[in-house]
Amino acid sequence: MNKLLVCGVVSAALRGEYLLARSIVRQKQPEWSDNKTRLFAVRVVSFTHALVSALGCIFSLLTDVNYVREPYDYHKANAEYVFLFSMGYFIYDLLDMHIHGELESSKEYLIHHSLVITAFSIILLSGRLFGLAMIALLVEIQTVFLHLRTMVRLLYGSKHMPASIDVLINANMICLFLFRHLPVCYLLFYLIAQDVKVPILLKLFLVGGLTFLEYHNTHLTMAMAKSDGFFGHERQALDEDSCDPLGSLKKDQEVEQKQQQKSERSERSTKTTAKKIE
Repeated sequence: MNKLLVCGVVSAALRGEYLLARSIVRQKQPEWSDNKTRLFAVRVVSFTHALVSALGCIFSLLTDVNYVREPYDYHKANAEYVFLFSMGYFIYDLLDMHIHGELESSKEYLIHHSLVITAFSIILLSGRLFGLAMIALLVEIQTVFLHLRTMVRLLYGSKHMPASIDVLINANMICLFLFRHLPVCYLLFYLIAQDVKVPILLKLFLVGGLTFLEYHNTHLTMAMAKSDGFFGHERQALDEDSCDPLGSLKKDQEVEQKQQQKSERSERSTKTTAKKIE
């Protein structure tokens, strides 16, 4: 019950932060559209989650090597709050996407968040795999740079930005390999080649989840390489419809609306033709 309460408090606090951030952005950037204002406020909340989780993860791993030595058996009560904070965020984010009608257009996020919530629930209920979860949370170090990069690019928009912003964009790409690809690949290697303790069904779930996460990371890498000008690509000017590396939810919604309008016009045209024939 206490764990559910912690998740609820975190989700409510992040919802409050989102509303506050949206209000401030509206005051500071009155010319921005509602969609752009929402996107920026969403990134503020996501940045907060990434920063807190990354700090908790780094502190835990640097002060206690047992997370790495015994990734399955080691248990520490303080680590539960790091996991609960992340669970609270992902629950909040799913509810936020539902409130704004974005779940249908964000299936990759839906799968990602659901897998994370399920994995953390198993870990907290069993008291096992704390080390594995803490290593997996290293991805949040890169996520700090990812959300900073997106907020900055929303503010500037153009291809040409100050040198200090270029440093941030380059750091984001470097951290993507160091803290997303490497930890996930290590955990897959550990579970498949080294581990002898994780039950087979749980292992299959974890390997499947980590494989999806690596697909997610690869998708993210390719999208950011294209938009930020890496690996032979030319940097693109980003706006509210292209700032999300995994695609614009608004664009998907607009496409659906246009298709629906086209279908309605077609039906009206068919009915009109039928009446003329009669």
